Amino acid sequence: MPRDDGENMPDWRQRRRADILRAAADLFGRRGYGGVQVDDVARAAGVGKPTLYRYFASKEELFLQVFGDALAGLEADLEAIRSRETSQQAALVAMVTCLVDVLGEQMVSLRVLTGEQPELADRWRILFRGRRRPIQDALRTAIAAGIESGEFRAVDPDVLPALLLGMIRGGLMGVPDASRAQLAQSAVDLVLRGCLAGPGNPSHDT
Repeated sequence: MPRDDGENMPDWRQRRRADILRAAADLFGRRGYGGVQVDDVARAAGVGKPTLYRYFASKEELFLQVFGDALAGLEADLEAIRSRETSQQAALVAMVTCLVDVLGEQMVSLRVLTGEQPELADRWRILFRGRRRPIQDALRTAIAAGIESGEFRAVDPDVLPALLLGMIRGGLMGVPDASRAQLAQSAVDLVLRGCLAGPGNPSHDT
């Protein structure tokens, strides 16, 4: 039987699906993938296990949906920041902070890459690659606008977003004891030192 994907369903079913996802996100975040059973999610969401399976075929599907929703929310947040901020420096700082916050909340998903679920890790990578482009595009737009306005020197707006995303992900995985605030500040300091125009850092190629 096909599972409901959240589209074209009555409002009450959309709310139930959202309740299941919220419960799953909370449990995965606190216990990790291996520490959560489908029964736990159903109980926390206030639904029966058969009901949960009408929406999600397995714990793996539920886990990946939680991560996919987080990335979709991240895309929307980055676009809102880019549209709201008039200074590209302020936009880039806010975007980096947002990236650290959202990806930090998904550390369980990130650690799957080094865990003992190779098939799940492969699906995670595919999902992340599919969502990575719009995230990098939002960063690229802010960087390119900053170069055009003279706020940033002539860095490569195509390469830097990929490096920035990899740096944040690597920091979250490689320095687990650091707080998100510490990681965000370190990433911001590094990026701005490389981007900001000033003496010795021309804003345009000469």
